[in-house]
Amino acid sequence: MNNKKGFTLIELIIYVAVLGIVVSLLTLFVFNLINVQAKIRISREVLENSQRSMEIMLWEIRRAQDVYSSTSFFDSHPGQLSLKTTENAPFGEEITYLDFYLDEKNRLCLKREGTEAEALTAENIKINNLSFSRLTTSGGESIRIELSAAYNSPSGKIAYQATTTLVSSANLRND
Repeated sequence: MNNKKGFTLIELIIYVAVLGIVVSLLTLFVFNLINVQAKIRISREVLENSQRSMEIMLWEIRRAQDVYSSTSFFDSHPGQLSLKTTENAPFGEEITYLDFYLDEKNRLCLKREGTEAEALTAENIKINNLSFSRLTTSGGESIRIELSAAYNSPSGKIAYQATTTLVSSANLRND
């Protein structure tokens, strides 16, 4: 009886091939997992920025007394909404104004009278559409907002892009 221990050349080739396939599949799985995680993070960032911006605009509209028509742009992109409000008025004044608009980098900004403009969206979020519509009914006045945002990917890869569109409306305070 000839009992040799070890591998034959064919067995070694088969083992190396199977190991190579398993390592390749695991590597592909890890890279796909990283890409999916990045896509989810980007989508979440776009949605969170859009929702936060929309909530701030709706909150300010509900607290405003009136729309300042001379500096507002309705039913077009880029829209601008100027509101007349008594909230947070400068010392010695009863009324103040605030504006929602897009800056030169297509970020949504809020400008209160007497203060610097503040960006409501992150540096890497670009607003593709911002339009305001003025709705007047017997019950009062409402503002409809349409906001579309996208991730401003520096690499330009399609895999790292996400967009969202939100539409909502709010009634002005009837004081």
